Amino acid sequence: MKKDKKFLKDLEDGLGNIKEKYKKSIISKYENIIKEEKSKKRKITEILKELGNPKDIAENELKLIKKDNVFTKVSSFFKKHFSNDKKEKDYVKEETKRINKEIRKEKRKNIKNKLKSFGTFITKDIKFNKSDKPKKTKVKEETTIVEETVKDFEDEISDVAEIVTEKKIFESKKDRNRRILLKTLGIVLTILLLFIWLWVSVVFIASIFAYLDKIRFVGINIALFGLDALLLWIVIIVNRAIFKKESNWKLNLIVSVICLVIIALGIVLTIRQISKIETVKDVSIKYSMTTKLSNYTLPNEIDKKFTITFNSNYKTQYVMNYDDTLKDKIKVEVKYYECYYDYYVKETSNSSYISLKLDDRDRLSVYIDDLKEGLVFDNDELSRYVVRISINPDDVGRLVIND
Repeated sequence: MKKDKKFLKDLEDGLGNIKEKYKKSIISKYENIIKEEKSKKRKITEILKELGNPKDIAENELKLIKKDNVFTKVSSFFKKHFSNDKKEKDYVKEETKRINKEIRKEKRKNIKNKLKSFGTFITKDIKFNKSDKPKKTKVKEETTIVEETVKDFEDEISDVAEIVTEKKIFESKKDRNRRILLKTLGIVLTILLLFIWLWVSVVFIASIFAYLDKIRFVGINIALFGLDALLLWIVIIVNRAIFKKESNWKLNLIVSVICLVIIALGIVLTIRQISKIETVKDVSIKYSMTTKLSNYTLPNEIDKKFTITFNSNYKTQYVMNYDDTLKDKIKVEVKYYECYYDYYVKETSNSSYISLKLDDRDRLSVYIDDLKEGLVFDNDELSRYVVRISINPDDVGRLVIND
């Protein structure tokens, strides 16, 4: 095995079971140093002698990695526990000073270790005569190597310092409050979008069941599917923006355009299908009116009156029918479409309450049932009702009607 390969192999063994990315970085660094020195036509034995024992190098590199991890953990601690209180600000300053002190200490220690491997050679060459130019040239080269090593180490230290400063340790109170406000608004917006998305999802599922129930409005299903997918994608985009995760804007644009195209297609199909629906004026081909007849007896006392009250939720239209055959009696006839109304009556000895309660669920059920046949019956006709009150003309003064 060649000496340089053996050196790198011993170095790799000395690094042990550290993370692969650290190991590759260190091996690559020393492999580049050897290649660079070889390009200067130097012997491999001299290069390896200057670099030193691979086990010592591995030990030193492991210390640097541990130090780097310590700095990262400290910076992470600052991010989680940073506060604008005076005490915590002072604590942050003290920790920053301590880190800088550790950096300077590690820098001196590393330089000392590097110089140690070259110390004997440099000391020996300084004692030579000034006229010995080859030796002076070699000393100069060795000094250059030391300077480059120091520079590399400074770069590594600067990387650690950048990790600390990127954690927003010195974020101002104004910036922090603004960041918290924006994050809170983003979370509220996400919750609102999720709520809307859930409702759209419920309507979409209902439309699927309606389709299975022979209501063949494919356009509505397609439009709701596109809207549901678009809302979900917007929730994902907003969530990634709040937590500052990377997002592919091209992918976002493509998905949004596809969802909008699906929605537009569904709307066009829905409009086309609605335009083909026939409105039927004559509802008698399917529905007929139901008649409810109530008979009431007027009070025996002439001064007492009988009261009829209709549901106050709507203005009741009634027709008075005078019948001479009736004596101390009242007849109330109510005709209505049972598919639209629920009839309710409550009687006492001197009064009667009559209600035609409009049931929205029944109306929707009728409308959906008609859609299965591709028809829509006239709503005005279905909502029509007739109230006829029959009474003797002499008893009109004994009747009170509240509507």
